[in-house]
Amino acid sequence: MARLKRGERENRRNRIYRLLQCYRFGLRESEIAAETGLHRRVVNNYLRELQAQRRAEKVGWLWFARH
Repeated sequence: MARLKRGERENRRNRIYRLLQCYRFGLRESEIAAETGLHRRVVNNYLRELQAQRRAEKVGWLWFARH
């Protein structure tokens, strides 16, 4: 697996966060993956990081941005 360039991990995480902010009714992991072009499992890892930072939360199947 190729390593990410410096800052790419943070860029991807912020891109997912901004996407969540645009959808106030929430998004599923698969929808985020389709929108970003990332694999669903990769998206899940970024969402978990956002959740740990208290920037995102999961309710049922949907993910939401925390403001």
